Amino acid sequence: MMTIKKLSLLLCLSIGGCLVHAQTKWNVKAGLNFSNIDAKNKDGNKANTESVGGLYLGIGPTIRMSERFALEPAVVFAKRGFERKEGKFIGWGENFKANTSYLELPIDVVFNSPIGNDQLQFGLGPYIGFGLGGKWKTSEQVYIDDIGIGQKGDIKFQNDASIADYGDYILGKSFDYGIRAKVNYLFRRHYLVGMEFQKGIANLESKWGDYKPGGSLRNRSLGISLGYKF
Repeated sequence: MMTIKKLSLLLCLSIGGCLVHAQTKWNVKAGLNFSNIDAKNKDGNKANTESVGGLYLGIGPTIRMSERFALEPAVVFAKRGFERKEGKFIGWGENFKANTSYLELPIDVVFNSPIGNDQLQFGLGPYIGFGLGGKWKTSEQVYIDDIGIGQKGDIKFQNDASIADYGDYILGKSFDYGIRAKVNYLFRRHYLVGMEFQKGIANLESKWGDYKPGGSLRNRSLGISLGYKF
């Protein structure tokens, strides 16, 4: 079976080959994304959470494959998170809020539709992401397996939630992947305004030692951005 490392290397080599042989331009983007999570416990009960806003920064090439189609890989830094204002759920206290940071690598296949001298662009593709960390806070003491960890602290991403320092909250696994879609409007040949939706497929719920809680935790977000193509 092909490992993630081998798959990433093959992907980089393929993109590098496309950059050499295809007509290439570059995009820089900045914007605001509203992110949330889909969380369920082992009984299928879903957490009622709300979105939080965060900064989105990205850069990547547009690799033109034909007159209408292009490939757009990118490197993205995104602030994500969620909040829950009512009640308790799977270890969260009252008014629990999480702000996290992710490094992501989306790869979109883009269809370009001319509108006069401008273009309407539709993109669809996968992404992979890596959780870098973050901060959490709540209005009351949070207990993890009957152990109090305070009312605020650092968010960590790791497979085993039982290994943590006081104040650390293990939100989930660090490696994320999923699908995404976007719509951009390119005008004056260089300027972009766009909207994108991202839905995680990976179940990020960490285990607790040898115990697997049996629930699920997945990212999702909706973002708006401004960009420049050169």
